[in-house]
Amino acid sequence: MSLLDIIEPLNRRSAAEHVAERILRQIGAGTLRAGDKLPTEHELAAVMQVSRPVIREALRGLSILGVVESRQGGRCYVTDLTPARLVAPLQMVIPLDDDAVDALYEARIAIEGELLRLGTPQAGPAIARLERMVASGYEMAGDPVGFRIVDLEFHRALMGLAGNPFLERAAQSLYELGMEYRRVASEISGVVARSAAEHDAIVAALKRGEAEAAVEALRVHLGSIRRTTVEAMRIVGRNTPAGDTPGT
Repeated sequence: MSLLDIIEPLNRRSAAEHVAERILRQIGAGTLRAGDKLPTEHELAAVMQVSRPVIREALRGLSILGVVESRQGGRCYVTDLTPARLVAPLQMVIPLDDDAVDALYEARIAIEGELLRLGTPQAGPAIARLERMVASGYEMAGDPVGFRIVDLEFHRALMGLAGNPFLERAAQSLYELGMEYRRVASEISGVVARSAAEHDAIVAALKRGEAEAAVEALRVHLGSIRRTTVEAMRIVGRNTPAGDTPGT
């Protein structure tokens, strides 16, 4: 049984959304899988009783979401559907401004905190590596660029403890938002040293197996990051000529 045999005709209201929803439903049910070739625009239009431009609009939306991709010859295929591909659009659609900073760090503590809570019981094998990262962070108190590299690896390691690839990728996407401001923040006196100490507190709680203490240490760390991000945004705002875009 093919997609064309089982999809019902559509009404014409919000037709592109209906097309996209039906295709997503087929993927969710397993009728369509990663790598499958979709019917042609003409075939989809005939079955769903909409125009080819509507089909094209729906496929374009699914392409932006990372669900389908166009290959040579113009046919659309279901992508590999990896978490990295599906969550990546988050980075493009949420601009970071004064109004969004608090929301961003609320989201980070919600997701990274839960990953840390879930990951604490199995953190044992990762403790030695995390402690090496903490030591490297202290050593790089005068090297903001080096510390940013360590910081990325440290947070990725924390995110990976729980073994949940969907939450992990969501957390990574949120981490990457506002990076242009955190580059500026890392140059502010004392910021790197404080972050290194906060990393140390998180790992100490993990080593003790105390999930809630680890989450609270992470909350303190993200609170510091939020404050220095706001400070960096003000610095960038003062130094950016009118009409220029920060971070470009």
